[in-house]
Amino acid sequence: MLSHAQDKPVIQWKPWQIILVFAVLQFLLTGLGIFMDQSCIGFSFIYGFSFFNALIVVLPILLIRRFGVGAAVYLPYALIGMVIDYEMEWVVDPLLTSPWWAVVFGLFGLAVGFSADLAFRFLPAHITLKYRSILTAITLGLVNFLTTAVGVSFFYKPDAFPISPAYSFLKIAWWALPWLIASCGLAGFTAWAMVQERLQKWGK
Repeated sequence: MLSHAQDKPVIQWKPWQIILVFAVLQFLLTGLGIFMDQSCIGFSFIYGFSFFNALIVVLPILLIRRFGVGAAVYLPYALIGMVIDYEMEWVVDPLLTSPWWAVVFGLFGLAVGFSADLAFRFLPAHITLKYRSILTAITLGLVNFLTTAVGVSFFYKPDAFPISPAYSFLKIAWWALPWLIASCGLAGFTAWAMVQERLQKWGK
């Protein structure tokens, strides 16, 4: 677990302001990725944008140092995203096998953010902040991959797409998953590096 010193906030903005800014960025980034994913569900917003998504989540965790920040960043994705998903993939074009899967997709987003909170808080205390940030970002990326894999494997109708979304998403995992892990690790390092000037004032 984190030491008391590591719980200090790094920026003087109010926590809700930081969360709001990064939550909007995360929602816009995911929306752009989904819009771009025409032939392979998850290719852009899971694999391609993995660096930026991890950076957007881990950086506010480092800035605020409060448990739950990662999940809070995903709130717009969860709340607004499930409504959009329900409308687009159940009402307009019924691709899902149940309307409840739209709700589950939203909850998956909260789970991804919460996984970053859990990793950052409960990794062993001897792990330095730099490696804690890297491992937190990698954890987020892996949970994002796993939840998406579950969704594309079980939530869609078999004839919803010309090519199975699970097949199109998982067939490239042999190279895209290592890319995701490396990108998320780099994002965690970048987030750590971006707050170093303030951290060094406390002698960390």
